[in-house]
Amino acid sequence: MALIAGAGNPTASGGTTGTGKTLNYVGEFAFAYSGGVDADNNETTLLEFSTGSELFVGIWQGYYYASVYGEDFRWTVYLNDEKVQSYTAEGSIRGNSRSQLHIIIPGYTQVKITGSNVTDTTTREIMASVTGRIY
Repeated sequence: MALIAGAGNPTASGGTTGTGKTLNYVGEFAFAYSGGVDADNNETTLLEFSTGSELFVGIWQGYYYASVYGEDFRWTVYLNDEKVQSYTAEGSIRGNSRSQLHIIIPGYTQVKITGSNVTDTTTREIMASVTGRIY
């Protein structure tokens, strides 16, 4: 089993963990699902965790619901407090918007993914996930 970093949870016994801000491990794979988080025009932390000695290779995604047509949302990835990726979904996109960007996270790295409603102060429910393999 992988080294468990931060508050991550081992799930090799076949059990699963739900949503939260931490990275969870299942054998050689790792995942984190924020669940729905209320975010306004301020950066809101969706996921936050540290990796152990392993290398993480995978994707990260951001989502919002169809009911927010007309508003723009931004997701930003920080590694060790340095902004490394950002994605903005424009409100002209109907339906559940989903970004899917590849990411490699070195060992011993602090990861934070934030989200915000960049066009309105209204609080909306948004989500983020990270899924991949550890080496």
